[in-house]
Amino acid sequence: MELGLVMTLAGFFTSCSLLQRNQAGMTADNPIVLDTMELSFSPPKEPVPTRSSDPLITDVLHTALDLHFDIPAESVMGKATLTVQPYANAIDTVVLDARGFTFEFVGEQLGDSLVARDYSYDGSQIRIQLDSSLAPDRQTKLVMKYVARPAELEKGNGRAIRSSQGLYFINPEGDSNEVHPQVWSQGETEYNSGWFPCVDQPNEKHTQEIMLTVDTSFTTLSNGRFVYAIDNGDGTRTDVWMQEQPHSTYLTMIAIGDFAVVKDTWRDLDVWYYVDPEFEPHAMKIFGNTPEMLEFYSNLLGVDYPWEKFHQVIVHDFVSGAMENTSAVIHGQFVQQTPRQMIDGTHEDVIAHELFHHWFGDLVTSESWTQITMNEGFASYGEYLWWQHKYGEEEARMHLASDLSAYLGDSERGVNLNLIRRNYRAPDDVFDRHSYQKGSRALHMLRKEIGDDLFFAGLKYYLEENAFGSVEDVHLRLAMEKVTGRDLYWFFDQWYHREGHPIVSVSYDVDSTTGALGVLLEQEDRFGTYQFHVDFIAGDGNKQARKRLWVDQAIEDFNLDLGFTPTWYAIDPEGDMLWQYSEEKDASAWMTQLKTAPHFMTRMSAFEASQVLDEEYGAAYTQLLLDIVQNESEFWALKKSATDQLPFVHAIDSQRAVNMLIEAFRKENESSLRVAQLHAIDSLSRGDENITDVFIAGMKDSSMRVVRTALGILTDRDPCSAIGLSQNLAEEDGDEMFLWISRMHAMCGNEASLSFFQLNGGALTGIDQFMFNSDFARFARNTSSEAVYDALVEHLSTVDMEEMTWWARMSAMEGLNSALQFYDQRIKALDAVEAPGQDELGQLAELRNKRSALAVQIEKGKELLDNEER
Repeated sequence: MELGLVMTLAGFFTSCSLLQRNQAGMTADNPIVLDTMELSFSPPKEPVPTRSSDPLITDVLHTALDLHFDIPAESVMGKATLTVQPYANAIDTVVLDARGFTFEFVGEQLGDSLVARDYSYDGSQIRIQLDSSLAPDRQTKLVMKYVARPAELEKGNGRAIRSSQGLYFINPEGDSNEVHPQVWSQGETEYNSGWFPCVDQPNEKHTQEIMLTVDTSFTTLSNGRFVYAIDNGDGTRTDVWMQEQPHSTYLTMIAIGDFAVVKDTWRDLDVWYYVDPEFEPHAMKIFGNTPEMLEFYSNLLGVDYPWEKFHQVIVHDFVSGAMENTSAVIHGQFVQQTPRQMIDGTHEDVIAHELFHHWFGDLVTSESWTQITMNEGFASYGEYLWWQHKYGEEEARMHLASDLSAYLGDSERGVNLNLIRRNYRAPDDVFDRHSYQKGSRALHMLRKEIGDDLFFAGLKYYLEENAFGSVEDVHLRLAMEKVTGRDLYWFFDQWYHREGHPIVSVSYDVDSTTGALGVLLEQEDRFGTYQFHVDFIAGDGNKQARKRLWVDQAIEDFNLDLGFTPTWYAIDPEGDMLWQYSEEKDASAWMTQLKTAPHFMTRMSAFEASQVLDEEYGAAYTQLLLDIVQNESEFWALKKSATDQLPFVHAIDSQRAVNMLIEAFRKENESSLRVAQLHAIDSLSRGDENITDVFIAGMKDSSMRVVRTALGILTDRDPCSAIGLSQNLAEEDGDEMFLWISRMHAMCGNEASLSFFQLNGGALTGIDQFMFNSDFARFARNTSSEAVYDALVEHLSTVDMEEMTWWARMSAMEGLNSALQFYDQRIKALDAVEAPGQDELGQLAELRNKRSALAVQIEKGKELLDNEER
């Protein structure tokens, strides 16, 4: 499963960054892979339960499902035949998870006879009494006919997986023009028991056969290979899918809908892509690197892709980001992009993540949710490995650095947890930046500790020894110890079983007589003392020296004889470490490091001292920044960092810098760099109204990210003029630009814009509704027009506050209160008229009626907010 950025609610209210995206999760510059919102973090007041793997009592060897669907009723009519066997001890009762079922028949297959069996059912589990005690070496078949109504189950409120019903019916009535009806499953964590009876635990593995009877207009997908289809002659068809290799219950999937299927291959396997019909022409561009990924991972790991096919489907309203169902990955619709959207970045990292799961998660599965990093940490590291292979070391390092930043962001907010998490309230709680990003960095630390050859040899051994089984972190440790001959308990103990990470301060001292370099590392005691190797690099002109330092004390004082007197020096030059660190060194060392260090990550770290460099070197530092910005051979991320610094340096000729940035803007291809250049041009030319051509050119750019940035800058400078310029946007940009255009009209405050707000507020939801309500209220305040306020109240009166998200409801309440204040001011002004005429009296009566009705509406809205459970 893919975990994306978690946004805080404060970000919605205080930052205009929201306007940098279109619909949530649909652009690469705001990849909301998990459509998740974390409101706040506070330590739990009640003790958090200690979890362990569920005991294995009954082994479901094979599951056969015969499923029919009443899509408008959002129900499943199923027949399940389960082949079961005891794990260790004889059993006379089989307990299965089955949430919210109505059972029509429960029986046991004895030879050719199907015999009804007694059972009890509590709404969550069914207990089936067997004919006799079943010995551990014996099997039996249980048959259940049932109706499941997953839409009636408690929805759940997980942060990573937003719903727990297991099976979802999208547009079941077929009354939406946005999407055809779809049915799809989401089994992780323990949710597949919402649509078929099972042992719903990750350490339970089964083979399966699924028969799906659907309307002939639908396409179906499930795990394993497609066996055959039967036309039933009544407008329906039955598709049969067979999964012949065992996999975990939560990986069982189905998807049904109106999909276009684009067929690809890898070696002799089918590799197919299921997309909305209108995206059929783009499917190969979205997914086209998949065969190369399959080849790369198979060769790198020394274990070929182990499943019978690899298909990927994009569905609507997915409750998570993406899901690694065995051989049949489900992606949320954010992955579905046009070629123009892909200019600003694809979601190839998500595709790589889910594919890498097919070794780490599907073939070898974490035994319990406490061990989820054994799935997710590996899949996140698979992203880095693909980036390194396909796009080079620099791009891969940027990806790895973003993982560290994500994890440290949680740590700085006080969330510090073990990777192996035995204490949690619900399984969904462990799907976080520790299990994903910290887990990925821990694997990278292991790779650096033992070296590439042994690391990948260890992964091969781990996969082969545990294929089709379940694991804990100890299995990985034992595999690595087997291939290295080393005791790695210390490594796994500190990185997997302790919270936190090293927090290190590094200072330097150059002996002017001998040239020796003193390196002092001091670990804070917040998380205790860690042990690790760390790389160190130093240089002087053409001379360079590299050392690998071993740290196992809270204070380490190294004296390094490099053979020359270094003029620059840096720790962790490629950004490999899982730590927080700071360096204290002379400004001259920072400056030389930025100029001459061989790796862009080392040079990037010098920007931490930008304020010191600006104060110490002034014009020379500014010129160095400009040299980096203009150098076409520099890596784009380094140029972006230099560009970001330019508006803040003191010794700068703004006009010269602007001219250089405009020239660089016209040459660059990387859209995020060009966005930074536009922001820098804007900041450095705020007093010059003539600098607009570059922003107008930006509005015609192929990159939507650049277009949005240019439009935002023009809006801030002159919103009324920006409205006119926005008329030239291509028709395809309309949805992408909607919130920016709304902001323009609000800031301009021309009453002629009222029709825009009246025509566009009807079908918005979520963040779009929140932003539109806020813009409409701002527009009303800027016009101070009674007609506009009347229209605002009318709009907010027509939206269903009970159906709104609470933050959108809050924005509606703010707009209504703004109108109330306006009416109060108007009433007060008319009350002050000494001898009012009939017109004034009529206006006053009308205003008082409006105010009275509005006050009632506000009280109802307050009641909804007061009752809101946040």
